[in-house]
Formats: sequence, C-alpha cells, structure tokens
Amino acid sequence: MNVLVTGGCGYVGSHVSLGLARAGHRVTVVDNLSLGSPENIRDGLPEPLPVLQVDVRDSDALASVMEQAEPQVVIHLAALHFIPACNRDPQRAIRVNVDGTQGVLKAAAEAPSVVGVVVASTAAVYAPSSDAHCEASEIGPTDIYGLTKLWSEQLAELFARSTGKSVGVARLFNVFGPGETNPHLIPTIVRQLQQGPELRLGNLSTKRDYIYVEDVARGLIALAQNVLAGKSLTCNLGSGRQYDGREIIDTLARLMERDVELTTDAGRVRASDRPSLLSDSTRAFETLGWQAQINLEQGLERTVERPVADGVTFV
Repeated sequence: MNVLVTGGCGYVGSHVSLGLARAGHRVTVVDNLSLGSPENIRDGLPEPLPVLQVDVRDSDALASVMEQAEPQVVIHLAALHFIPACNRDPQRAIRVNVDGTQGVLKAAAEAPSVVGVVVASTAAVYAPSSDAHCEASEIGPTDIYGLTKLWSEQLAELFARSTGKSVGVARLFNVFGPGETNPHLIPTIVRQLQQGPELRLGNLSTKRDYIYVEDVARGLIALAQNVLAGKSLTCNLGSGRQYDGREIIDTLARLMERDVELTTDAGRVRASDRPSLLSDSTRAFETLGWQAQINLEQGLERTVERPVADGVTFV
C-alpha cells in the first residue's frame, strides 16, 4: 500500500509507521511534532521515512501533501487523547480532534488517489457498562474526549456517504507499551518506581482493557488493507481482559523488583471515571483475522525498558 499516516511520529503513530515500513509499504508521515519526533520512526529502517510538519486542521496543506504523495489510504491518528488535558481545555480538544478530522477528510475527499480513510476512535464513545462492549453496544460518551471521537466517527460516516470512499473506524481500548508521550497510568507508575518506592496516584479501583501498542498497530494496518479493498468497517481493538490499577502496580513492582509505598494524590483523582471498560473484539477477528497477541505481563515487561518516548518527561 501507499499510506499517509497523520500523527505518524506520535505514540501509536510511530508503531504504525514503522510497522508499515517494515512490511514494505510506502509511508508518508504528517505530524505537527508537538509530542512526536522523527526519532521515533527511525529504528531499524535503512532510510528515514518522509516526515512533513503539517497541522491536520490545515486542509489546504494536507491536500498539497496528498497531491504529491498520492496515498491510497490515509490512517488518521493525530489527536489530543489524554483525557485530563481534554477536560482542562475542551475547546482545544474540539479544535484538534474534530476540526482536525474534518481537515483530513476534506483533503482525502479531494485527492483522486485516496481510496479510503482509517480513523482512530476510542472505546470512550460507549455508554458505561459492566458488560463487554461490542460495536452494537449503546453509545454514550461521558467526557469531552469521547464526544470529540464520536463526532469524528460521524464526520467519517458522512465522508463515506458523500464520496463513496471507504472508511475504517477503530475503537481503541487502553493502549499501553513502550514510547508513551502522555502521562497515562502505566508509564507514570514505571517512572515513579524508577525514582523510588513511593507511588503518588489517583483512581486505582477502575478496571480497564489494556491492549499492547504493537497489537493496535497491526489492527490498524489490517483495517487499512480492508479499506484499500473498498470495504468499510467499524471495529473494536481490545484484549478482552480487564485489570484494575492495583493489579498493574503489583505486576510492575514484581517485574521491576521494587517495594511500593502507595499514596493517593488528590490532584490525580479524576472527577469522572467509568468503573469498568471491557472489549468484545469478535468482529475484528472474524473480519480482519486480528486478535491481541501480547498479554499484559509480556507488554509490561517490554514497557519498563522504555516507558516514554525520548525527550518526554513526566512523573
């Protein structure tokens, strides 16, 4: 495939870009470099991937890139996805996640080479439930991040209807693994344990479906191939298992051979946090032949070696 990846230097994007390149696909990366870095996509490649510093809200600039690169599929990953950051500045979340998606879709609609677009969405579009979510589960986001992703899905649906081009929507559950760029729970625990036994954390009773980042990258690439074949699909990408924060702490403490002194940090407690999140990814398995391959402990063992991307600092 000839693929353009927005946000291709970021956390998930870097794994997708590298996965595509290593499989022999032609890759062009678009990133505003606010969090990602070209250094994230140079590992083991004979030649650097082309990286263009473009804001996805600039549809004219994107149209120019697509005219030159002639991608068949666009994988749209550029987004503001750290929920506390979205809650602190909802207007920015809307501008980046919704206006940015519209900018990508507008440019893709006008590009003759583009067969279709893959849009990264989130399990946060679902209404809270103790049951596993399948794609037919009730929709009902509870925060601004989930709303922006739902609106992005709806824009993608409108794009497909109006252009006849294919759309793949991947609803990602809690992605983890090496090279994080945001202070999510797992990299925060690793960084704090690297400094000593004290952990200062917020909510730990909530249960989450953790999916390893390279499994997510494989799923997105499979979805892109499905789009290239002219097929539209919305599917979950999750592990089908859930863990609470204390289980994550116990596993990391054992892997890192650390004692733990746990303190609740009121500043890290989220005011609104769904108690449970679990995936049913049967559709992805039946349609794409995709399923999670790396379990939690295997993924955490790899994560402790490089919890955050180079140049990223947080505790």
